[in-house]
Formats: sequence, structure tokens, C-alpha cells
Amino acid sequence: MRTRTVRAIDLTIIIDLQMITAINYRYNQLKFNLQYASNGLLNYSRLSTAAKSGKYPQIAAVMVGRNDDYMQDFALRIRATLKWNVSNLVTEPIFVEWNPPPDRELLAYRLAEEFPTLKVFVVPREIHEKVCQNPRLALMEYHAKNVGLRRANSEWVMATNADVAIAPETIRSIVNLQDSHLSEMIGFIAERVDIDWTEGRSSGIGLTDCLQFKRIVPLSPNGTGDFLMARRDLWHRIKGYDENLLRHRIGCDARGAAQMRLHGALIEKIGRVLHLAHPTSCTEEGVRPHHGEAATLTDLPYLNGPNWGQGDSRLIEIGERIWQLD
Repeated sequence: MRTRTVRAIDLTIIIDLQMITAINYRYNQLKFNLQYASNGLLNYSRLSTAAKSGKYPQIAAVMVGRNDDYMQDFALRIRATLKWNVSNLVTEPIFVEWNPPPDRELLAYRLAEEFPTLKVFVVPREIHEKVCQNPRLALMEYHAKNVGLRRANSEWVMATNADVAIAPETIRSIVNLQDSHLSEMIGFIAERVDIDWTEGRSSGIGLTDCLQFKRIVPLSPNGTGDFLMARRDLWHRIKGYDENLLRHRIGCDARGAAQMRLHGALIEKIGRVLHLAHPTSCTEEGVRPHHGEAATLTDLPYLNGPNWGQGDSRLIEIGERIWQLD
């Protein structure tokens, strides 16, 4: 009888400890969410001041994509992020439209018409087929980014994604950088925050998107692939991302940050970016064939040729602020 009583007491203690642990977890989660929302509100409220200060340097943002079904509402997403980023920070937006499907219209024309500062570089299938050895990859993301990185004119250049908005705290951090800090050999990475984004949503990014999140992706020492910012001179010193990778997409970003380190640069976190969540992301349903093979941090530093970023290609103007590589 005594043994049964002791076991019952032990079981009660275990259940009580489990309940306490669950309550404590929920409390800490709620506390973190409230703190996140509070910081988001504070930084959002200061955006207008930051945008008008004029303190930050000229900043280019390079993003890539194509008009396919990788995301059903890709055009809506890139419009939302362009509007946000250009309104709050970016002075030289660059879109590289890589390997456009022959049966779809180019995104270039409508985007360039809607965003007067946008520059678009169209890379045709013929170039894609020369550099791609993975039949599952229709978009060589980092080869495409190199096209934009090479042709950016701003003092600072960020490589980012078409479905990524720079978070208010990151905008403020960039604005508040001291001139002495800006003169250093430095690359900036940012933590990725996935935010809920309903497919087909036509409304722009706003306050609510800065106050809540779906998940926060742990930040590695070499970033998350959604944001890497450095001086234009540093990008040219490392010759962009590794163009020896002909079958890869995952991990290419980390090699770029590691390459900067090997050239004497510091890599520091500057804040967060907001990623518009979608089912085709590797954080949603894991890595799939269309994400390409994964690159590692071996065989560094890498060596690109002098014509990295399709530097030997001729530019043919096909529209206002739109060029096709030939």
C-alpha cells in the first residue's frame, strides 16, 4: 500500500513538473513575442525619420528571379518588397531576370515602369545553359546575383532576395553607422525572420508585419542567404560569389561571406530581414531538388575569373533601364 502511495506521489510530482515546464515555456515565449513586437513598433515609428535623415550612403540592392511558378504570386511579392525597400533605404534597386521562360512575359517592363529607380538585367537561356550543369535548376541564383553585383554603382551593395524586406531595426542600424565604421573592410549579415504572407496578397508591407513572426531562422556565422552587404570595392575584390559552383544553390551565400573573411574583412550582424513565407522555401517543407545541391565551406578561397558576373557580355538596351546580356 505504501509503495502504491509513493508511486502515486512520484507520478503527481512528474505531472506537476511537466505542467510547470509547459507554463514556463509559454510564459517565456509570450514574453519574447511581446518584446519583439515592442521593438518592432519602436523601430517602425522611427522609419520616417531615418528615411529623411540622408545620413546613410548610397545603397544598391541586388535581387534575382524569373517569371515561372516557383511562387505563384512572385510578381506581387517583389512589388511589395521593392516598394518597402526603396521607400525606406535602397537608392539603387537592381533586378536580374535570369533564364526567362519563353512562353511568359518578362517581369522587367512592368517593374521598371512602376519603380523609376529600378535597373533590370535580363540573362537569356543561352547563358544559363553555359553555366548550369543541374537540369533541376532553372535559376542559377548566385551567378545571377553576380551579374547585378558587378554592375552596381553605389558605394554599398547588398545581395538579397526578391521576397525579402529590410527590417526597421536594420534600416536604423545602417542609418546610424558612423563614417569611421563604414570605412572599414566589413561585411554585414542579418538574421532572417519568416513572416506570414498569404498567397495573392496585394496589400503592401506594413506595421503588422513588423510586430509578429512565423519563425526566426538561426543565424550562422556566415549569414542566412537573404542578406549580405558590403562595400562595392569588397565585392569586386572577392569577385562576387563562387562561379565554380555549377550545380548548387544552397550554401553559396555562406561561401561568399567566408570569402570576404579570407580577404581580411570582418563579418558582423547588423539586424534582421523579413522574409515573406511561402511553401516552396526550404524552411517550410525542407530541401527539395529545385533548391540545387548544397555547397560546403571547403576549398576556400575560391577564384573567379576577371569576367565574373558575365563581365564580357555585351549589354543590349531593350527598354528604359532594361538591358539584355548578349
